[in-house]
Amino acid sequence: MNGSPNYDNLNKWNEELFSKSLPELTEDDLSRFTGKAITTWGNANDYKHFLPRIFELTAELKTPYEIWIAFDKLTLAEWNKWTENEQIVIQEFMIALWESILNDNSEKAEWEFKDYFSAIAHFYPNFTDLLNVWNESESKASIKHLSEFIVDEQTALFDRKKISGFNDQKENAGEFINWILSDKILNKIQQKYFEFEKESFAEKISWAEQIITEERKSTAHNTVYN
Repeated sequence: MNGSPNYDNLNKWNEELFSKSLPELTEDDLSRFTGKAITTWGNANDYKHFLPRIFELTAELKTPYEIWIAFDKLTLAEWNKWTENEQIVIQEFMIALWESILNDNSEKAEWEFKDYFSAIAHFYPNFTDLLNVWNESESKASIKHLSEFIVDEQTALFDRKKISGFNDQKENAGEFINWILSDKILNKIQQKYFEFEKESFAEKISWAEQIITEERKSTAHNTVYN
């Protein structure tokens, strides 16, 4: 693959990257390429070649470089101009990835959740779909992620009106806030507290309920999310 003339080690990088078959490449093997792809190393077709493995690692919560960067490379590759079937596959992957991490109760998923949510929320074309998946999930992990997000991101979300992440974003913050402050989510938080009151994260659920209640009072919120 061609690259910037400023890279003295470009031939070595190419040799290393192509020394393994695609399924054998690790996140470490692909990290440098993912960060530099299209801008200074390789082109859109080159990125497309490695994309299945990059996505596979992302689904395993081992994203090469950063998930935001991996998805942003799709924008640079103009994936919205790819064939219809290819675009559908990309969207199906993103929504499946969202369902996976949302319902993943592992420590790794808890650590990665904010960055994954922020990236998927920005690059997936329909934010409402993500909220619908969250709303329908009854798993322990999904309410845990929701409670922790509300508590940890209270200032950023309700005061600064943004979803923080690799790049902070405001375009979906309003819809997200309305959804969190809806009767449906408040009722769900209250119900889940009693369901998981013996769990270690029950206190976070209680804090989240208090935050929602106070925010509803301060904004005189009365919209029900459907």
